[in-house]
Amino acid sequence: MTLRAILVDLGGTLVDYFGHTTPGLVLPRSLTLAGQLLLSVGIRVPPLAVLEARWSRNAQSPDDPEVRPLEIRLRRTFEVDDSDSDLLPALCRSFMAPLFAQARTYEDTLPFLDVLRDLGIRAVVVSNTTWGSPAELWREQLSREGISSRIDGSVFCRDAGWRKPDPRIYAQALRAAGADPGDCLFIGDNPVWDVEGPNKAGIRGMLLDRRMEFMGQGFDRVTCLREAVEKFSSENYGDI
Repeated sequence: MTLRAILVDLGGTLVDYFGHTTPGLVLPRSLTLAGQLLLSVGIRVPPLAVLEARWSRNAQSPDDPEVRPLEIRLRRTFEVDDSDSDLLPALCRSFMAPLFAQARTYEDTLPFLDVLRDLGIRAVVVSNTTWGSPAELWREQLSREGISSRIDGSVFCRDAGWRKPDPRIYAQALRAAGADPGDCLFIGDNPVWDVEGPNKAGIRGMLLDRRMEFMGQGFDRVTCLREAVEKFSSENYGDI
């Protein structure tokens, strides 16, 4: 069979957003920057400890696949009145700035995408967004990293309304790729989101294990994107 499309995860696969940190460590900077925006327009902002407590109270269960938009969580955290809804897009942008500022595109990412283009294989980014943040901010990020010009589309959880591993986001990704499940390969760094979820949707999943954390666990596994190209170029990708 012919491999027509690669569906590829973003964070931890194409771009390193957290390095040796975590969302919890970025959060204080994000809340602080968003608070500064509100202060600049005359809206009172409580101390950081209060904001962090409110943020925690509005946490979403990790088992809930439905997307909860960041705008809703920020409105509740900062107690922004509904009449101030025009502020929410700017508030999201300020909140996400610290995370985007520390982004680092992996050295093998752009060469990998260039190889796919040369081979005539469509590439579609399929990703959850941190904290349910808006898809348009992530598409801007793809452009800044030089990725958007090298792919054929992107599907974020905010587009689908559902987070990986819900099957509905994979279905939307297949439509974006214009391919059937058996003609696609999914590559990503999360065993559940990028291997088990796609497999259940009929898409073969390949685990990108950059830190070699999943050796000997039975995954179809590679440690870099160059190795992924070598593997799918030499194998016959039949049914899962």
